[in-house]
Formats: sequence, C-alpha cells, structure tokens
Amino acid sequence: MYRLRTTIAAVALLASTSLAGAEEITLWVRTSSGAVLQGLAEKYNAAHSDKVNVTQITAEQMVPKLGAAIAGGAAPDGAVLDLIYLPTFAANDSLEDISDFVKGLPYADALSPSHIRLATYDGKVYGVPALPDASIIAYNTDLFKKAGLDPDKAPASLEEIAADAKKIHALDKETYGFYFVANSGSWLIYDFLPHLWAASADVLSDDGRTATVDTPALRDTVAAYRDMWKSGAIHPTSRSGNGNNAVEAFASGKVGILMTGSYIVNLLTSKYPDVKFAVAPIPGPKGGASSFAGGDTLALIKGLSEEKKKVALDFVKFYMEPEQQVYITQESGMPSRTDLAKEAYAKFDQRNLIAYDILAKARTPYTFSSDELFVSRTGPFLNLIQGTIFGDDIDGSIKKAQDDFTKILDRTNP
Repeated sequence: MYRLRTTIAAVALLASTSLAGAEEITLWVRTSSGAVLQGLAEKYNAAHSDKVNVTQITAEQMVPKLGAAIAGGAAPDGAVLDLIYLPTFAANDSLEDISDFVKGLPYADALSPSHIRLATYDGKVYGVPALPDASIIAYNTDLFKKAGLDPDKAPASLEEIAADAKKIHALDKETYGFYFVANSGSWLIYDFLPHLWAASADVLSDDGRTATVDTPALRDTVAAYRDMWKSGAIHPTSRSGNGNNAVEAFASGKVGILMTGSYIVNLLTSKYPDVKFAVAPIPGPKGGASSFAGGDTLALIKGLSEEKKKVALDFVKFYMEPEQQVYITQESGMPSRTDLAKEAYAKFDQRNLIAYDILAKARTPYTFSSDELFVSRTGPFLNLIQGTIFGDDIDGSIKKAQDDFTKILDRTNP
C-alpha cells in the first residue's frame, strides 16, 4: 500500500510539474481566418502541454485594435493579420525579429515570396506565412463554347479578355463578358494591379516610397477596361457591387469572365456544382501573368518572453507540417508552403493548382500607407480606377493620382 501511495504521489507530482511548466500564448486572428486558425490551435493543444489560445477580431478592427493594444501595453503575444500591414507594424518597432527562425526552416525557400517580402523591414524578417491566397480569373466554359471560343484556352492577355468578353456579350443583352468589383480599393489591388505586375510595372517603387502611377502598362490596362465598359460587356453591377454580387452573377451563368481569388474553386464546386468553369492566372495587357499574394501572416509582438516565443514558433512549425498543410488547404484553399502540391491537393480539385503555381510570381504592394493609398473609399487608388475607366479625363485622373500618392507617401514614409 505504501508503495502504491508513493507511486501515485510521484505521478501527481510529475503531472503538476509538467502543468506548471506549460506556457499559454494568445493569438489575435481575423474573423475571416478564425475557423481555420482555431482548428489548428485545437490540433496543436491536443498534442502539446503548451496551449495556443485564439481570439477572433473582425477584419476592420484588427489593425486599429492591435495598434491600440500595443501602445497601451496590453497586446496579445502574436497576431495573424493581413500581410499588407506588416511593413507598418515592423517600421513602428512593434514586432519580434524572427529572421534566424525563418531562414533556418528547411523549407524556407518554399514560403510565399511576397509574404516574406512584406514581412521584411530593414533586412530583418518579422513574420511567416499563415493562410495565403492568390487572385486569378475564372471563366464560364459553356459561355466560351456558345461564343465560339475555345474553352480549353484561357485568355493569355488582357486584350484577349476584352475581345472574348465582347463576343460573350454579343450572345444576348442579358449576358455579360466580364465582372470586376470596381468600387472597392481592397478588391482592386487584388484583381487590377496584377495586370500591371504581369507587365513588369507598378504604381509604387519596390521599396514603397515613390509613386510610379503613370506607365504604359497602366494606360493599356485602362484602355482595355474602358473598351469593355463602353461596349456594354462589363456587368452593370460591377461599378457598385461587392464580392458576393460578383460570385452570384458568375454562378448565374450570365457572366463569362470573373476577376476573383483562389477561394473560387472550392466555393463554386461546393455551392454551385452545375457551373462549368475553368481558372487561369491574371494576364497583363499584352501577355505575361501575375497575381496578388493575399492572406495572412503570423507575427509576434515585441517584448515576448523567450518561453512564449518558443511556443509561438513551435506552433508555426506544427502548422507547417504536411498533415496540417492538407488541413489548411481543405479549409482555406491554399497551403502556406509552395513545395507541397502533391500532398496538399491530392484529394482536392486540381484547378486549385493554378493559383498555387502563380503564388511564386504573385506580388503585394509594399507600403506603410496601405489604408490611405488603397483601401480608403476616398483614396487616390480608387479615384484613379473610377476616373480612368468610367470618367472622361484619363490624363487628369492619372496626374491627380500621382500627385495624391506622392503627398501621402511624403507624409507617411518612415
């Protein structure tokens, strides 16, 4: 009996010691990514004594709330946030430098280049990809056939998109060739800017400090969009609709080509299985291809203890494992690593590989003024698109955008 009590006491002591040594960390995540991150945290917690607690924050509140929490000394241990905001938080000295960790990963070269680029400031890396996505086009293969187009041949240039869109619209006045969300800066950087990147152009310099709005690629892109708009080939709600309107219009079978994202494959196959479609990279005006690398990056808040930092980075290693990458692909549409196509997509629609493959060429604006430049409903980028595509003064709209970009950059560059 004494030996039994001694054994029980030893086990209890070992358990209490183990629990006492366990760490907990808190991650703030966007609600749009919350379900996937919560699922990953639960998987991690079930296999480890350390715990990852996920707190979901609405996407619109994430940046201001995180900024206020950091300033007030009440920040979470880490955050999984839109990668476009990483330069701002890094420049404000709010994040932990994890350069050695990221560069030491055996699959470091397989991490989304754009995610790593935006997580890098002053030569140091402050984040790691979590849930990437990429912009692409989807096209209705039935409408392509009806319009006399080859459904197995995706448009290879924006000029081809415009020509195909007009042929599809010619089928009847209630069928439209093209849909893009024109009244949202967030959507336009996702779907419009890749046309420029495919032509090796941009509206910002590589370091994000100089406006480079007026380029031949921009003017060629605008010309193609104006041509489609004036011919009636663009769906009328493009000018005022949102992402949900875009999907519904395409799913109705009355839109030929949709500017969209990698999520579209799983969304259409699950909710609209009767829609016959293919997907392709976003082309430039004359050719080439690119994409917006979107999604989330995981970053650690500066001042984290070594113990909590160890748990956070262990969680990163955990979700980067092939098994978890398959789970991420199942729930979110794209893995965080670009070297796991065989494992990640083995059981899923192979059309997902189009976005997966283009991620290596995808870009994201590197800027410290994302909201003012691109997201604001009164900002210069949205005004540029509205003015050049739907307005009458192309030159004036471009010049105003260049001037407004420059004013904001001069004021906000660190």
